[in-house]
Formats: sequence, C-alpha cells, structure tokens
Amino acid sequence: MKEQGTSVAVVTLVAVAVSFAACNRVQGMKSAQAVTGVVAQPAPQKPQPSAAAQTAPAIPSSTPASSASPSPPLAASKSDVRPPKVVVSDRSQTLIVAQQTFHLLTHVQSIEGTTDETVEWWELRDAKEHVVYRESYPVAFENGMFESTVGISANSFTTKQGSGILVHGMELPSAPDSGGWVQVFGFKYGRDKYAADESLFGPFGPPIFIDGEFLDIGTDSFRPTPTFVGGATATVMHDVLKFRVWTGNFNIVYPVLINWISGKLQPAWRCIETTSKGQVERCSYPLTVEAHRDNQPTFVRLFTEADEGFTPKHVIVQPQSKIEYLEARTPVAWNEDAKAISFSVNGDVWIKVRIDGLEGWIHSQEDFDAVGLPQAG
Repeated sequence: MKEQGTSVAVVTLVAVAVSFAACNRVQGMKSAQAVTGVVAQPAPQKPQPSAAAQTAPAIPSSTPASSASPSPPLAASKSDVRPPKVVVSDRSQTLIVAQQTFHLLTHVQSIEGTTDETVEWWELRDAKEHVVYRESYPVAFENGMFESTVGISANSFTTKQGSGILVHGMELPSAPDSGGWVQVFGFKYGRDKYAADESLFGPFGPPIFIDGEFLDIGTDSFRPTPTFVGGATATVMHDVLKFRVWTGNFNIVYPVLINWISGKLQPAWRCIETTSKGQVERCSYPLTVEAHRDNQPTFVRLFTEADEGFTPKHVIVQPQSKIEYLEARTPVAWNEDAKAISFSVNGDVWIKVRIDGLEGWIHSQEDFDAVGLPQAG
C-alpha cells in the first residue's frame, strides 16, 4: 500500500510539471506576439503560372502608380473635340443717312486657314459711337468647322418720303427657298423731320424673315376713290419693300409699306372682296411664272370673276396657244411679334390669264397644270 501511494504521488508530481511547462510555453508565445505586433497567418496558395507566363519577365507586385501602363485612349465625343484655331476681327462699314454718319460694326470669327467665318455680333452706331441697335448669335463647332454661319451686310437708301438703312442677314444652312431676313432703320416722321433729332432714328420693327427673296425698295402708287374737293383725284405715293413670295405654283410680288409717320412696317394693301361665299380679305398682286407646258391639247375652266359662284367656260388650250399670265389674287397672312415679321400665301389662289385673246380666272390645280404651272416646292 505504501508503494502504491508513492506511485500516485509521483504521477501527480509529473502531471503538475507538465502542466507548468505547457503554461510557460503559452505565456512565451503571447509575450512574443506583444513584442513583434505580428499575428502568424497561413501562407497563401499561389496559382501555378502557365507556360507562356513562365517565359515572360516577372512584374513586381508593388509597381508604383506612376509607372503603371496607361489605358488605351477612348474615342473622343463631339463635346471633347477641341475647337479649331479661330481668328477674331472687327469690321466697320460707314453709312450716310440724311447727311448723318452711321457705322455698321461686325464682330467676326474666322477659322484659320479656311474661308469659313461667322458674325458673332453686330452693332449699328451713330456718329458719336452710341449703339443704336445690337444683335448677337451663338457660335458652335462641328467637325472642325462652324456648325452654322451668319452673314451681315447693310446699305443706305433714300426714297420719295424718307431715308434709312437696310440691314441684310443670312444664316447657313438655311431652309429651302429662304432669302434670309432684312431689317429697316430710319428717321421717324419721314423727310420733313428726319435729321432734326437723332432720337428719332431707330428700327422700324423686327427683321422680316423671307420665304422667297427680297427684290428692292420702290414706290407704289395708290389712287383712292375720287374726292369732291376740287373735283379731282389725288394719287398717293407709298415707299415699299418688294418681296418675291412662292405660292406653290408661281411667285407673287408682295409689297410692304414703310410708314414713315409711325416708324413701322405694315402690309401695303388691305383688300376686302364680296364673293358668293361672303367677304374675303385678299388682294391682286403682280406675278412671275416659269411655265412648263405640255405638248398635248388640254382645256381649262375659265371664270369671268375669281369666284366659284360663276359659271366657267371650257376653253381648249393647244400646244401652240398663246398664254399670258396677268395677275394673281390671293390672301396673304401677315405674322408679327417682337422678334420677327413673316408673311405667306394663306388661302385659295386665283390667277388671271389670257388664252388666245380670251381673258378669265383659273384656280384649280388641274387648270394650273393645263397652263404650264405644276405644283412644286
């Protein structure tokens, strides 16, 4: 029993020693971790490189950002393309109106090495360099050129009743058959007072945008109903701007009145007709045609008046028939706001013709075709 007790004591002593040694080992590991600040991690598993990769030189894993290979360039968008080199210049034109001097100043941008140019802004100035009027336009680029261009010019004019300046503008690209625009400047109250006061000089309205062509400035005579003062009629002379306006088959010449008293532009004519369908606002205008006649016989319905209420005559038109185009009668719509004036044919169009000496009115497309005026545009 004594030997058995001794054995137990020895085993117990050995166990205590082993435990103490293990405790000392754990404490040593914690002390080492506290000193180095590093926690042991298992080594990562590296993938095996392919044969091609083994032959290439190794790339350091810590390459500086500045030495990194650049990404391939991306295609530049329209907004990223740098604009071309532009040359800027100011141009001045002198204009004399009623013995007074004015200047048209245009600020022009040109693309170096080309003839491409556009007006960025323009000013009309008086003799003291005071700005009478100014207009500006946006400038944009596309494919190394201007996306659109604006051209400005001016000329002075003198008429029977006044004197002024006509500014012409054109934007490209433009709508088909567009004649750009014109703007009138002058002395209000006409020639009686036009140079008496510089404050009377200015625009007679916004620009007129032309669906056709500006022709010229002229004088329009108007003979009103006879008055009984002296028993004679008085012929009234008006200064007008003349425009070519397309109807769809031919052109009419449309006059715009320069009202020197009010300092405004307005339709030269206002006409009211009574027809079988009631009152119609329309006038007769000169016309210009480019006839393309057929070489086959045909016929037209010829009315004695520009009115469907009358019974027409059926007139044969031979290829050798002589056709004269006398006048047109049509409504014309006048549109005006603070920025623009425009006008266009708006309604039933009639033309007066003379076929082998016989006069009358036609208005249907079939009749226009018969006299060589097909629809176009």
